[in-house]
Amino acid sequence: MRFPSPFSSYTFLIARRYLAPSRRNRFISFITAISVLGVMFGVTALLVSLAILDGFDQTLRSNMVAFVGHIEVSSFGNRPIRNYQKTVATLPERVPEVTRISPFVSREAIIRSGSGLEGVVLKGIIPGVDVSSIRDRMVAGSFSFPRLDSAQLGRLLLGERLTQKLKVKMGDTVVIFAPNGVPSPDNPPTIQQFVISGIYRTGMAEYDDVYTYTSLDQAQHLFEYPSDQVSGYDILVKDINKANEVARKLDTALGFPHYPRTLFDIFEQVFAWLDLQREPIPIVLGLIIIVAVFNIASTLLMVVLEKTESIGVLSTLGARPTGIMKIFVGQGLLIGGVGTMLGVILSLAFTLIQMHYKPLKLDADIYFIDAVPVALTYWHYLLVISISLILSVVFTVIPALIAALVRPVRALRFR
Repeated sequence: MRFPSPFSSYTFLIARRYLAPSRRNRFISFITAISVLGVMFGVTALLVSLAILDGFDQTLRSNMVAFVGHIEVSSFGNRPIRNYQKTVATLPERVPEVTRISPFVSREAIIRSGSGLEGVVLKGIIPGVDVSSIRDRMVAGSFSFPRLDSAQLGRLLLGERLTQKLKVKMGDTVVIFAPNGVPSPDNPPTIQQFVISGIYRTGMAEYDDVYTYTSLDQAQHLFEYPSDQVSGYDILVKDINKANEVARKLDTALGFPHYPRTLFDIFEQVFAWLDLQREPIPIVLGLIIIVAVFNIASTLLMVVLEKTESIGVLSTLGARPTGIMKIFVGQGLLIGGVGTMLGVILSLAFTLIQMHYKPLKLDADIYFIDAVPVALTYWHYLLVISISLILSVVFTVIPALIAALVRPVRALRFR
């Protein structure tokens, strides 16, 4: 049994003809163009908003992983963790989800240059096993700390914004003041000079201003840690979406005083803000498409009024009511299809331009990043295209039914 096409050739041809510009009634052509533009802007607004929301999520995650990995294990009360070498060697076997582990020593300190001083977090790491992505964000120098003799100054990596505040550059010398406990005449801070050997930039101003890096042994010496003690571990796992589950396993495997926290726990406020933006925006912007397809329905109602005489002629020539319906449903699908296609092209162009050239900038002090982030997610396009076309067809049913119920005799007498 052969099933009929939803739009036979003559119905689709007539639908296209009815939408063609007409000298007799230019108003119909005008409101048709308005309907197409309404769908186009609705689709563009929804796709662009989804691209920006996904871009924020992916960019913030990658930038935050640059500082702490997927999971950070510290200790209660900031106590030093002993025998870190054993933990580094055995933890991946005890918790198979762990792919990399990096010990670190991290404490607050004060950095001073000839132009001023700033509070920082000084983090001592081993570059060869470090899990952060700072090595991929270097704008000057290198992500390495060569072995030094006692006569040489330690090496230090700074964020680009911090170097601007301190008015320093590669090769300059700065002084680190590292308090160990409450500073007093009997407990002065440790003071040590460092040479700036690298400058990084993640685009997150709040963290580029604060985090500085040196070698693990330099940090241990500065903060008076024995060589077998560290502040904690940065850990990468196989699947970041299972970080909470792995954190619970680490808590059991490592025991007290270890305190594992995921990326989502450490930056909870940022992700809460992102979730707050993610939930209502697609719903609100989705209403734009619904309003746009209402315009399609009103356009078709006007077309029905204008083409009433033609509908009577078609009925007289043998066109069935279902055929008349298909003509007007086809019109709605054409209007929605053209508008959707233009919206997809416009949103895709915006996304690609912003991804490669970043013309839209942000205040990094407020938004954590310095440019509007976007992400190209193909299933968003499939979803929005499908919804737009389905709504375009659904909202043409009433005008199509009205056209199908027109009686030939009354239609031929209609003026």
